[in-house]
Amino acid sequence: MKEYYEKSLKAIKLLNIKTKEEYNKLLKDYLLLNVESLKYISETRNFKEIIKYAEDIA
Repeated sequence: MKEYYEKSLKAIKLLNIKTKEEYNKLLKDYLLLNVESLKYISETRNFKEIIKYAEDIA
């Protein structure tokens, strides 16, 4: 699960995702966690905080 979490955050960073809608479009083509799973793992309700986590990924 952690592997998919990191992969999802990297996708947000690399593709410069800014909204849930943009991210949800990726779910159809890539094996990524859905928004609710990201929120649960990140322990936040705010997608903008997840974007900040993604920007901190090396």
